[in-house]
Amino acid sequence: MRINRLDLNLLACLDALLAHRNVSRAAKQMHLSQPATSAALARLRDYFQDPLLLREGRHYALTPFAESLIDPVRDILSRAQALTQLRPETDPLRMERNITIVASDYVFSTVLVPLFRMAETTAPRLTFAVRPVSGYDSPELENQHVDLVLLGASAVASHHPSELLLSDSFCCIAWAENPLIGRTLSLKAFQKMGHVVPLLGDGRLPTLDQVAYEMQGVVRRIAMRVPTFSAVAECVVGTSHIATIPKSFAKGLLKTLPLRMMTCPIHIPPVRIAMQWHRHQADDPVLRWVRRNLQDVAVQQGFLRPHSPS
Repeated sequence: MRINRLDLNLLACLDALLAHRNVSRAAKQMHLSQPATSAALARLRDYFQDPLLLREGRHYALTPFAESLIDPVRDILSRAQALTQLRPETDPLRMERNITIVASDYVFSTVLVPLFRMAETTAPRLTFAVRPVSGYDSPELENQHVDLVLLGASAVASHHPSELLLSDSFCCIAWAENPLIGRTLSLKAFQKMGHVVPLLGDGRLPTLDQVAYEMQGVVRRIAMRVPTFSAVAECVVGTSHIATIPKSFAKGLLKTLPLRMMTCPIHIPPVRIAMQWHRHQADDPVLRWVRRNLQDVAVQQGFLRPHSPS
């Protein structure tokens, strides 16, 4: 298809060239030969009357005009990709799709497991892939490589829609035989013991409990940093260490691990988890179904008040 003499198939090639600033890497992404990609670049240069990529030593740099094309081209392709996935509202029993979700193990066990159990009978043709928060990068949502991201409400992107999914309080956990803890957890004992903390995402953003402790001048001795909340609990067992985790997750751990759950010695605001999706997928009926049922699970679990369907 051509619009104003521009072959729209060239837009995908242009997007790859703008992203990689390299013909060889763009060709690899597009599964094209390097000569074919070079020919596409020549056609794009002719159409826009701009060199787009300029060689600087051993590398290429974008022209100012090419820089101005990055967001519009990505937006057009994102809309086109979303369009190809739209279908009329249909019976969940007939929906067929793989849904990729980014979530921590805490969110996975709290709301995703109940969703998957329900979907097995109500939407049996849907399949799910869950990726950990560690390793997730926001451009993956921008490029629609993931469908839903479940993360702290304060970390959502401002230019994509999001909704609150759950709100949960924090508690402290320790090995049931930890000799340093009496009937209650004192602030003195809390500061004396080593802490096991989850290292979520890229580790650059502090967790909510860390922010609360620092704001109140409470110094913790960090003994271990581990990649998941489950690993936090495993590392507490058999040691004198302590950890701060969401209360609902701790209750589940108590069923299988010899742990004590205690009130934190200082106040920590509730953890708020939001779900976010690409703005061009707001009307996708399959994702609407997934979002609506995730909210229903959260309501049933007591994390949300009853809501009107979105």
